[in-house]
Amino acid sequence: MKKIFLLLLLAFTGYTFAQAPFNTNIDGKCNHQQSFSNSFKNSTDVSYVADNYHMSFVKLDLLVNSGSTYIEGSAQINAQVLSPTLDTFYLELNQALSLDSMRFNGELMSPSFVNSELFVIVDEMTLGDEITIITYYHGSSSSGGFFSGVTSEYNYTYGKDVTWTLSEPFAARDWWPVRQNLNDKIDSVYQYYTCIDSEMVGSNGDLTDIVDNGDGTKTYKWQTNYPVSYYLMSFSVSDYMEYNVWAKPIQMDGDSVLIQNFIYNDPNCLSNHQANIDLSPSIMETFSEKYGLYPFSEEKYGNCLTELGGGMEHQTMTTIGNFGFGLNAHEMAHQWYGDNITCATWSDIWINEGFASYSEYIAEEFLHGQSNANSWMNSAHNYIMSESGGSTYVPQDEVYYGNEWRIFDGRLTYKKGAAIIHQIRYLINDDDMFFAAMQNYTDEYTSSIATGLDFKNSMEEFTGVELDSYFDQWYFGEGYPTYSIEYSFNETGLFLAVEQTTSSSTPFFDLPIEVYLNFGGGEDTTFKVPITSNLSTFQTEITEDFILMQIDPDNWLINKTGNIFVGTSTLENQMEFVVGPNPTSQYLQISFADNNMDKAISISDLSGRLVRQFSTKEGVRIDISDLNSGYYLVKATDGNETITRKILKQ
Repeated sequence: MKKIFLLLLLAFTGYTFAQAPFNTNIDGKCNHQQSFSNSFKNSTDVSYVADNYHMSFVKLDLLVNSGSTYIEGSAQINAQVLSPTLDTFYLELNQALSLDSMRFNGELMSPSFVNSELFVIVDEMTLGDEITIITYYHGSSSSGGFFSGVTSEYNYTYGKDVTWTLSEPFAARDWWPVRQNLNDKIDSVYQYYTCIDSEMVGSNGDLTDIVDNGDGTKTYKWQTNYPVSYYLMSFSVSDYMEYNVWAKPIQMDGDSVLIQNFIYNDPNCLSNHQANIDLSPSIMETFSEKYGLYPFSEEKYGNCLTELGGGMEHQTMTTIGNFGFGLNAHEMAHQWYGDNITCATWSDIWINEGFASYSEYIAEEFLHGQSNANSWMNSAHNYIMSESGGSTYVPQDEVYYGNEWRIFDGRLTYKKGAAIIHQIRYLINDDDMFFAAMQNYTDEYTSSIATGLDFKNSMEEFTGVELDSYFDQWYFGEGYPTYSIEYSFNETGLFLAVEQTTSSSTPFFDLPIEVYLNFGGGEDTTFKVPITSNLSTFQTEITEDFILMQIDPDNWLINKTGNIFVGTSTLENQMEFVVGPNPTSQYLQISFADNNMDKAISISDLSGRLVRQFSTKEGVRIDISDLNSGYYLVKATDGNETITRKILKQ
């Protein structure tokens, strides 16, 4: 899902989500529900097996229209019991909807319907027993805003009403009785939507039939036989026309995938969007080459144009607000990452949004050129570093109704999420290997769910690149590094002291950095410097003077450049005495040449008061967190020379 944030901020003002009505005594719900345990205690102890079933089939049969969020009809769920016994069946349905009746395996039931929860007490069932539950209901539940289950708006340019659904993350219950569990994909779904005969309804899967009901209405019958998560089901209804294009992924040997587009029934609408829609096949073909064949190739891909401020990746039929290149690429990429492979918890929404966002970069790189891709990544880095902290992983205690914008944080989930995939590509340092690993991950988790750590483990196993510290620092960690370099020449060549400071709670990032040197006359070189601490030294055999030094010249990494400056000459600093980071708030790294000589180290404040004194033969890392803030002088002597450096303790 991608949003246009200014528009949505305006839409969000004054909007409050209904309180989440979860009963926390039901075991087996998706992990995000655990975070509600303190807020939604229920005095009634419900059977732990109420939620323990697999939804194998859903059929929605609804009356819909473009001018209202009102819906009316039925929802059928076929399920199988997963626990040894089951005596209570659980669903969610927004309390604003009217429950007309319910049948459980053909028997008329009277469920408990309180706080948008449905509990059906049934005769005890056992493992593997089949369930068919049909709910009849009607009404209108949504009150507006981006995360409303059903929204109806008017397009003034083309004079069209349009109604659409958006269930992510918690709003499916606003329009159908649902078990909102990320861990259980539905095997197949039929969706039948009846509307006035001048309108069309788009939905998931294949359009198998359009039935003229003879009363001024038509029923659009959509079917998908691919596993689908509850929040990826959808409908959009308006006075649409259809404009289709076809992609030919290389794996299909000349066969094609339909890209079906429902746009407003106005010739100007087609002329305004046609050029962008016509780019869709090349985007699908590129992603199929890089990630593996489009995962729903036996059905279709499509878009329903609405007034949504961005897009929502409903499986095989995106709900979209425009066909801009980046948005089109983002939502299509979700078919691989978000739909085919879905985040196992909302804390791991990166599995969906980080990957789709990075696919914007991939589309730019392979279809518009590296310069366009560089501009995209530079803009992403600037946005990421516009604030100092925040993790891409969403802590469980930040996942709850009303905090949707933390889950879908544009800076952390989307842009930082994309950038840390780009950095993994940098670490692997082999594009063929990187994209082969992406295809392997896609195959490994196809039609399933994954966490961030699942992706990490898949990449490690395939590439042999260890990613434990990387994920600790970049996925779970916060902030970014700033690098400064002090350089000098010694008898061997160019010597670098690289100092790293960090912007937030993660104290250290160990990604190697590239350093670029330009010698003039068209001569240059790039080399990698291992980063082993907040102060890392690196010796080269480069003896030629250069006219320019750059850190991370190709902008692979989320980082800022501090200072690049010439250090004390070798004749004045044969110890190669280096101190950093500077400034520092806790640890100070002291480094010098390995000459096996004792060095006396002293630290004093500017008044001359001695605060530390020790001797060492090798580099050390010392804790100065107990010192008062201010400037200090760090002095080193080996009997032949004495060098002093000034540091700032923050």
